[in-house]
Amino acid sequence: MQELGLNLPTVIILVVIAALAVLAIRRMTRRGLCDCGDHCEGGCSGCEGCAAAESMTAAMEKAAKGK
Repeated sequence: MQELGLNLPTVIILVVIAALAVLAIRRMTRRGLCDCGDHCEGGCSGCEGCAAAESMTAAMEKAAKGK
């Protein structure tokens, strides 16, 4: 079996991936999985009644029908 060599570039890439994973988990725990808070004044209440969520859904449906 081949030995796993950890050189400096490999360590740097692993650290970057770990940092991005930590940031993603931190964001999910603070904001949840809904991004309506970025687009709606009232924040995100389960994306119910959020105009941004409705427009994203309409755009996805339009794209799906176009294929």
